[in-house]
Amino acid sequence: MLFDDSETYILNPAYVMKNDSRRVVIFSRLGRNNLSARDWESLLHPLHAKIFSFFTFNRPLYTTISLLSRYLNRDESTVRKIVFPFIENPRSVYTKYKEDKVFIPKNVIINRKRIAGEVDYLNLMPDVFDCYSIDIVTRRMYTAPSLLTLMLNNMCIADCIYCYADTKTRIKNKLSTTRMIELIEEAHTMQVRGVNLMGGEIFLHPDWPVILKKLMDLNMSPEYISTKCPINGEIIDSIKKTSYNNPIQVSVDTCSPDLLKQTLFVKSDYIAKILHGIKLLDKSGLKYRIASVLTTYNTKNSVFKELSCFMSGLKNITDWRITPAVNSNWIKYNDFRKLKPGKNEIEALYEFIEKQIIPCLSFPVLLNRSAINRDFHYCTTGSMDFKGVKCSALNNHLFILPDGKATICEQLYWLPRFLIGDVSVSSISEVWNSQDAKKLLTLKREDIQDSSPCKECKLFDPCFSVNNRCWLDIVKAYGEQNWDFPDPRCAYAPPMTNDLEF
Repeated sequence: MLFDDSETYILNPAYVMKNDSRRVVIFSRLGRNNLSARDWESLLHPLHAKIFSFFTFNRPLYTTISLLSRYLNRDESTVRKIVFPFIENPRSVYTKYKEDKVFIPKNVIINRKRIAGEVDYLNLMPDVFDCYSIDIVTRRMYTAPSLLTLMLNNMCIADCIYCYADTKTRIKNKLSTTRMIELIEEAHTMQVRGVNLMGGEIFLHPDWPVILKKLMDLNMSPEYISTKCPINGEIIDSIKKTSYNNPIQVSVDTCSPDLLKQTLFVKSDYIAKILHGIKLLDKSGLKYRIASVLTTYNTKNSVFKELSCFMSGLKNITDWRITPAVNSNWIKYNDFRKLKPGKNEIEALYEFIEKQIIPCLSFPVLLNRSAINRDFHYCTTGSMDFKGVKCSALNNHLFILPDGKATICEQLYWLPRFLIGDVSVSSISEVWNSQDAKKLLTLKREDIQDSSPCKECKLFDPCFSVNNRCWLDIVKAYGEQNWDFPDPRCAYAPPMTNDLEF
């Protein structure tokens, strides 16, 4: 492909490069542009980052090529061969470092004219990406997590019988808003990719607009905000003042007041208020979507036909997401099993929705089939070969509880074994690299109880070193006391005490 040397080509503003001490992380902002890859995060060799840094200035391509030629001590023809595969690349590409692949996102360098409005030229110098050694394999971030979640509270206006959250723990010393703002500023300084907010119920925190506004000002927007709270004009006005422009997710499981009284323990007028709030959102110009959770109470064609009739009158909804309830650590398994619809029951409902409802709606309906089609007891080669999304716990995500305690995973909450620090008295960096975090990362055979099949497993070292065992599924399947058992996807895992299958 030929490029106009007189045009200015720049690092796509949707991407951020961060020095992670032994490599460079490149990721897409949560508020990305249409040219960038969604949810991108990969590890770069520092030399790639240094080359890309030359494209953070407002200058024509021929100047950049000339400067790179001198920096790399290569002739301009060679430099063009090195650089051009990364300019306006329509899909991701990769190069190799030794035996490992280095993945580059699509459109990593683009013509300045393709970006509307003003552009902040970062003017990055290549030495910003100096690293003292090279590691493009280890998944865990060295300097800071990529994503942070702030749990503002564990209060809710409903008491859902299927809720996976720990809403029972009483918080003695809540993290102050001032401290939350300090943490957000620290995260921004450390180039954390984004900060998600959740509850409990976000809108029950008195300072949620202040916290959300800070995130928007620093371009660290939450991916979405989920609520069971009826939306009113005051909430809508407050959201608009923060400039938040990602979706509001409103939970609606049924239009029936009687069913909601049985499953959410709310008052009879709750659903009327929820539906009124959705209509206000529809008129407001804010993005929003609907989420429905399936239990034995509402996995019925008539329930979703009624919901779809209401939604068919909406004009600005982005999508409708339907997913089965998942096992909870906070509900006794025998009680939860009564709420859990069977796989055949769910599939029958999904087929009805696909044939009778989706053709009548003007927006996408997303049916979560992955939850009911998970494979267990199949993998004979260890966690490095598990199917599905790689575990983020201890790798790139930190979860901060309302009292400042930091845990490795959202649904593990205050379980002591998984708490790795306290941001009310420590920095994010200190917690991320704490002794408690390192202990979980470097478990040895002697740390494992004799009753665990992992204790004597020949795959112990490679399996544990990649840190891809799902602690949450292990605890859900075998109980907190058996936290060191195999991930239930492992072929050598014992039968699950609490079945995760549908």
